[in-house]
Amino acid sequence: MTDTAERLEGWVRQHQPVVYRAAWLILRDEAAAEDVAQETFIRAYGSADRLDDEADARPWLYRIAVNLALNRIRSRRREERAVTRLGPRLARWEDAASERGAGDDSIAEALRRLPDRLRVPVILRYYLDLPEKEIARALGVRPGTTKSRLHEARRLLAADHSIAAAAGKG
Repeated sequence: MTDTAERLEGWVRQHQPVVYRAAWLILRDEAAAEDVAQETFIRAYGSADRLDDEADARPWLYRIAVNLALNRIRSRRREERAVTRLGPRLARWEDAASERGAGDDSIAEALRRLPDRLRVPVILRYYLDLPEKEIARALGVRPGTTKSRLHEARRLLAADHSIAAAAGKG
């Protein structure tokens, strides 16, 4: 086996579950997430010689996966004539969020209403526990951009009356 193939095998073993989960949380579709995860590693294999530092593999793989997932979303939207909400596909993601501790339907609904540029960093930070620097690398943005997007998302979520109402009931 070549060094590149062995390297790829190690990446798949170490990072495949989280790459798949990131794609699934963004796409809310098991088959599409599997395709994105597979495509991530195919692309990584083709460009593995460009990666100098092995420590950069994780954010680099996340960046590939997130870009592929977002490209899928863009393609869906074009096909669906720019539908602004992804609708019932979120149900499976809400189940995953429940397992992770979000639990409350109002939180899942509020997250669904966030634009992708805010929702994706929230998913990566609070559902996949990625540090802000890795989110920035994964999204191909500056760390300050990641911080401001997370801040804006938290502000919008805090102002969401459906979350406040649910919190008052508990």
